[in-house]
Amino acid sequence: MCAVPIRKEYRTLQPSDIVPLFMLFKRAAGLAPSTLEDYKTTLGHFFSQHPDGLDFPRERTMEYLSGYENPCSYNVKYAYLKVFWDWTIVEGYYRGDRHPLDGLKKRRPRGRIVQLSEDEVKRLLKQPDKRMYAGARDFALLCLSIDTGIRPGEALQLLPEDFSAEKKEIHVRAEVSKTRTPRILPLADETIGAIRKLLQSRPREWESAPIFANNEGGTLAVSTWTNRVKTYGEECGLRITSYSLRHVAALLLLRRGADAFTVQRIMGHTTMQMTRNYVNLTSVVLLL
Repeated sequence: MCAVPIRKEYRTLQPSDIVPLFMLFKRAAGLAPSTLEDYKTTLGHFFSQHPDGLDFPRERTMEYLSGYENPCSYNVKYAYLKVFWDWTIVEGYYRGDRHPLDGLKKRRPRGRIVQLSEDEVKRLLKQPDKRMYAGARDFALLCLSIDTGIRPGEALQLLPEDFSAEKKEIHVRAEVSKTRTPRILPLADETIGAIRKLLQSRPREWESAPIFANNEGGTLAVSTWTNRVKTYGEECGLRITSYSLRHVAALLLLRRGADAFTVQRIMGHTTMQMTRNYVNLTSVVLLL
C-alpha cells in the first residue's frame, strides 16, 4: 500500500493527538465497547513503549511485535496495529515510506486443543456451590457457555428479556454482539433450567440487571469471570479459561453432528474461515 502524502498541518501531531482521533472514528463506526477498549489498550501500550512510533512507524512496529512469541498474542496485536496504520494512511497522517507491516503476516497458531470429555464437563459443572447466589450464577453461565459457545463479553451483557424459556433460546442483541450482528442461540433443557432458577432467585429490584449480574446487581467483569472459571478448572484438575469454553462448545457441536454452517451461525463467526479454524483444530481430536 502506498503512503499518502502528509498534509503539512499534520506533521507535528503526536500520538496523543492522533490516537483520540482514531478512537473517535471507531466509536462513530459503531464498534463494541469491548473492542474499543482493546484498541485503546493496544495503542496505549505501543506508544508507551515507543513514543517515537509515528516518526519511525515501521521500525517501532517490528520491534513491538517481535516481543510476542505466542502466535495468538502476536496476531491480536498485528490485527489492531494494522487497522490503525491503515487508517493513518487513508487520513494522510502517515509519516513512513512503506506500510509498517509490509512483508509481515499473521502467524499460524500452535493451538492447544481444549478437549473436555463428558465426564470432565460434569466435573466442572459440579464445582460451583449452587446454594449461594454466585455459585448458581456461575453454574448457569457455565451451562450457557458450554451449550452455545457464546463469548464471555457477550454473555455478561445479556438481559432477562433476551432469554425465552418457552422458545428455548437466548437472543444476542446487535449492541452486545462482538460482530454487531444479532443472533439467536438454541438452548438445551439443562441450560434453560439453570437460567430460570437463577432469575427466580434474584431480588425484585434486579429486574433490569444483567442475567449474570455480580453480587451487587451490576455487570460482572470479564476478568472476574475468567478468574472464577480458572479456579473451578484447577479444583477439578482442568486447565481452562472462560474463552476456552467456546472451543469446548465448538467441539461438542461437531461431535454431535453439526455442520460447519451451523457452527458458524451459533458461534457468531463473520467468515467461514474462522469456523474452519475450529474444525481443523478439532478434527484431530474427533479421529481419536
